[in-house]
Formats: sequence, C-alpha cells, structure tokens
Amino acid sequence: MKNRLIVFLSFLLLFSGVVLAQESVRQEVTVVKAYEPVISDAFKISELPRIVDTLVVVPSFHYEIAPIRHNTKFEPTSIKPAKLINEPLSKIYYGYAKAGFGTYLSPMAQLMFGSNRSEKWNWNTLSSYYSTNGKVKNQADQKVYAGLSDFQSSVAASRFTKSQKMVNIGASYQNRINYYYGYNPDLVESINTPTPLLKDEIENQKIHLIKGNVGLQTTYLDSAHVNYQVKTHWQSLLAKDGVKERELKINSGLNYFFEKEFVGVDIDIHYRATSGLEDTINGSIIRFSPWIGAFGNKWRVLVGVNTFFDQANEKYHFYPRLSMHYNIIDYFLIPYFELDGNYQENSYADIYIENNYIRQSWATAPTDTRINLTFGFRGNISSKVAFNAKVNYARIDQQYFFVNDTNTLWHNKFVTITDDLTQLRVLGEVSYKTSEKLWLSVKANYYQYELSNEAKPWHLPEYSLSLNGRYKIQEKIILEANVFGIGTRFAKTFDNNQQVVSKELPGIIDLNLGIEYRLSKRLSAFGDFNNLSSVKYEQWKQYPTQRFNLMLGVTYSFL
Repeated sequence: MKNRLIVFLSFLLLFSGVVLAQESVRQEVTVVKAYEPVISDAFKISELPRIVDTLVVVPSFHYEIAPIRHNTKFEPTSIKPAKLINEPLSKIYYGYAKAGFGTYLSPMAQLMFGSNRSEKWNWNTLSSYYSTNGKVKNQADQKVYAGLSDFQSSVAASRFTKSQKMVNIGASYQNRINYYYGYNPDLVESINTPTPLLKDEIENQKIHLIKGNVGLQTTYLDSAHVNYQVKTHWQSLLAKDGVKERELKINSGLNYFFEKEFVGVDIDIHYRATSGLEDTINGSIIRFSPWIGAFGNKWRVLVGVNTFFDQANEKYHFYPRLSMHYNIIDYFLIPYFELDGNYQENSYADIYIENNYIRQSWATAPTDTRINLTFGFRGNISSKVAFNAKVNYARIDQQYFFVNDTNTLWHNKFVTITDDLTQLRVLGEVSYKTSEKLWLSVKANYYQYELSNEAKPWHLPEYSLSLNGRYKIQEKIILEANVFGIGTRFAKTFDNNQQVVSKELPGIIDLNLGIEYRLSKRLSAFGDFNNLSSVKYEQWKQYPTQRFNLMLGVTYSFL
C-alpha cells in the first residue's frame, strides 16, 4: 500500500514537468473592425434604508388641572349713538289752483284741496271749469259756433283702520252743455231753411250728472281671515226733453286664501230705470262669478265662470273665465293667456260721454261679448324699460256703431245701430323712465273687423297710435309732448237713391306740446300748444274740430 502511494506521487510530478516544458501562449489579438466599448446598465437599489425597531414604547402619563380664578375688571365707556339719516320728505300743500285762457275764447280753472300724509285718512276735493266759445269752418267753408261748457266738482275720502279695513266714500256733480253745430251742406238747397251759424240759433244738449259711492273692503294678507268688499255706486242723469236715467250698482266679492290656493266669488247687481227715452227700461242685470286660483313662485292660474241674468229679457248668459301668467325670467318676460266674456249694459250716460252728439232720447241695447281671448308677453327689459305686446280676438254680438240720424233736419245728431262683430286687435307698447327726469311711452293698436250685415265698422279706426313724453330740466322747466294718431275711418251715408255709401274720413295726426316754468316751489307758468300742425279733421262725421289753439296760464300751491 505504501509502495502504491509513492508510485502515484512520482507520476504526478513527472506530468507537471512536461507541461512546464511546452511553448509559451501567444498574446496577439487580431481586430477586424473599430472598437466599440459597451458599458452595461447599472442597477441601483431604490429602497431607502430603514431601521426596524422591534421595541414599541407606549407613552403613559397622568395630568391634573388646578383651576385658579383671575379677577378681571370691565369698565364700559360711553360712545356717540348712531343715527339713521333719512331723506327729508317733500312738502305737500293742501291746496292747488290752476287758471288759464286760450284761443277760441277758452277760459279754464281748477281748484283742488287734499289731505296731507296720514295713516288714517285720505281725502280730496276737486272743482274744474272749461269752456270754449269760438267758431270753426264747416264743410261749406262757413264759420259756425262750436261752443262747449263743462263744470265738474267731486269729493272723495278714505278711512284706514287698524283692523285692516278701508272705508271709501265719494260724490260728484257734472254740468255739461254742447251744441249740435255739424250739418250736411248738401241739404241746404233742398231744405230751403237758413243755416244755423250763431250760438242762439244752434240746438244744444245740456246734462246734469250726479254720482255717489260708498264702499267697504278688507286687506288681510293671511289665511286666517276672509277678505271681502262691498261697493255701492249710485248715478242720476237729467237731460233735455225730459230724459231721466237712474242707476244703482252694487259690486261685492269675497275670497279666502290658503297656502297656495285661493277661492272666491264676485256678485254684482246693476239696476237701471229710464224715462223719456224711446225704449223705456226698468230692470236689473245680475252677475254671479265663482272662481278658484292657485299660484307658485313663477306662475299664477285662475279658473272660473261668469254668469249674467238679464231681467228685462229674462235670459241667462254664461262665459268661461280663465287667466294664466308664468314668470319665465323674473319680471323680465311674463307670457300670459286670458279667456273670458261679458254682458255689458249701455246706459245713456255712457253713450253720451263717448259721443256728445247722440240724439237726446236714444237708447242703446246691451253688448254681448261672447268670446274675449288674449295672448301676450309683458315684462321689463331693464329697470328703466317696460313692454307689453298682445293679440286679442273678440266675438261681440250687438256691438253698437255711431251713424248720422237722417230723420233729423240737418242730419247733425247721431244714433246707434248694432251688428255682430268679430275683431282682431294687435297691441304693442313700450315705456322708458329714468327716475323723475325723463319719461317716454309709445303705444300702437292695429285692428281688423268682420261684420255680419253692415258694410263697414262705422267710425272705428284701422289703427291708433300715441306717443307721450315728459322731460324735466333742473327742476325748473317741464316739457311735455303728445302725438296722437288714428287711421282711416268710414261714416255711413246715403245717395239720392237711398243706397248706402261709405264716406271715408281721413286719418288724423295731432301733435301737442306743453311747457311749464316753475318760478318758485309754489308758483309756475304754463303754455299748452294743441294741434301744432293745424290739421283740419272731423272727430265725428260733419263735426270739424278746432285747428291750432293755445292756452296760457299759471298754477299756485298753497296752505
């Protein structure tokens, strides 16, 4: 065994010597392209080193608060009290007087008294007089007396109570005289009668109109009370030829307010008695109108019915009552829709006020508005500009029209004829106001008519237009301007064969200007310039109006 180990070690030493005796290794390297060194990416450890503490110490401590009172001292000092500075109220004078004199021998006067500011009372009284005594040229180019006299006096008072009630009372008197100065010049030769041209030769109409009213109403704003109102109106008219007319109107209503709903009913009684008219009337028209309404933040709806009973004809009339308003943009754009109807008594006093040249004893039948439909938009473009635009469609039975009475000598009085009328009306108006310095308004109406029997809507215009303005200059000068226009109208006339002829009345453009100069806070002078363009036109067939006329005067505030 020992010999084998010696042999193995000898063989190993011999092999190592052979290897060392070989040739050395060649260190030459052959490069066949440019050398491109390459650096390998370096990878870094992204995690930050942290120390993991295996020993967790939970703090535990105990504390106590020992309250100690510290004495303090407070000594208030007086300061000047704050005051609200209110703008002083403008002085209100109890009395106001106005007097003037104009062309065509036209005097005028006004006297008014009124209460001062009060939470309990409000009263006023007004008396006025106006007359004109000039002449105008008629269709035959003759000067004819076209006088007018009007005196009015009224008194009214209101009492406000702490229980949210208001009592109203009033009375008035009017005396008016007008002359039938219009006549048909074509009749001069056939009548063979001198034409009346002077005041004493012309027939006149004189009326005395007395009115009185008393009313009571509540103004509750909560749902715990029922609001009600009762108004009584009495009127008596006396005219020439023994014409008398007495009217009594009682208007009442009550309503109850819930959270967002309210219900109510209106009851009206209109009693009328006449004597001296061609159709004597002694009867009443009673209106009964229940309704219910609701409202929200931007909308308001009212639904009801109008019922009328005509005692003279013993007939009932029923009409719908619907009103809807929606505030799309807060008071800037409000569309509205309204549908209703009405049965209207036409008193002699109402007809006379509309046309002073009505025949003394003429009576007009009631007007039945079967449908009155309105759709429109109103609102405010800005705080200074407001607008209203609407379209109205109405179907009216027994609508009255004024025509010359051919049964009178000079055809210079008017009577009414009736016909069924369908009317389309388009209205637009815009107003502009900057405080008290400047105010402007424009209003225009366009009409279309359809009739059942008559050829034309006699004396009704195709359009009407009004432009009004007021401008104040440094509290000293006040300028007022008015432009009034109406379109073409037609009057009913007859030819020699008694065939109807539509006589065209040209359109009217009337420009008026007023100037007031304040000499002091109490005294001022004024001038009114009417019909500046001196246009000659007829308000009614055969009745020309005054051309350019001027009124100068003064006003004075006292007490």
